[in-house]
Amino acid sequence: MFNKVRTRRLIVALLPALLVGCQSSSDEGNVLPPAPLSVAAAPAPRTNPMVFAPGDSLELFVKEDTTLNGSYPVREEGYIVIPRAGRIQVAGMDRSQAEVRVKEFLQRTQLTEATVLIERTAKHADAGTTPIAEMPKLMVFLTGAVPRSGVHHIPLPNGRPLGTYEALLITGGMNKFAREDRVEIFRTDSQGRRRRAVVDLGPVRLGQADDPPLAEGDVVNVPEKVFGF
Repeated sequence: MFNKVRTRRLIVALLPALLVGCQSSSDEGNVLPPAPLSVAAAPAPRTNPMVFAPGDSLELFVKEDTTLNGSYPVREEGYIVIPRAGRIQVAGMDRSQAEVRVKEFLQRTQLTEATVLIERTAKHADAGTTPIAEMPKLMVFLTGAVPRSGVHHIPLPNGRPLGTYEALLITGGMNKFAREDRVEIFRTDSQGRRRRAVVDLGPVRLGQADDPPLAEGDVVNVPEKVFGF
């Protein structure tokens, strides 16, 4: 009995982040294919942060006519719409260029002289972060003692894999009677064979072990505790 307990503790302690060493229940001696180090899509090329782009919000000040002052979004086609003036193309311009463009436009259509100041009050998403709707996602299937069984498309963290415990937290966690020490991960290898690994997420939750990374199409089953009567 003592040797069995020591052996079990040793196996749990040696569970690595990439699930290497976790054996398949149906094919003894095989391991799960490793999850890719990163499956995030390549980031889209960033535009020059000094120039205006669709999605920016611009604050316009016109000294000679304060009724034109206000906040104007740069629309998808790259222009702003100023009341009584119309569309003015500003995308791809820096602040000085846009001020000259708006000044010339107003002097041609409305004012004899225009003193124009433009300030950007909000940047387009591409200048800093990617909207959640556009982020690459990993498709995983969750079942068992979880609040939301079924397929989940989970946004990937930037530059690193998605962990099993992390995926469960994002989708609502585990139920009260879940066995976090016997979480099963099923993964299909390149030959179409499904591998199974059993992982203990207790040390992961406590920050004592790395979170086993998931791969596209993984099935995660969280078993429930069995109570004897």
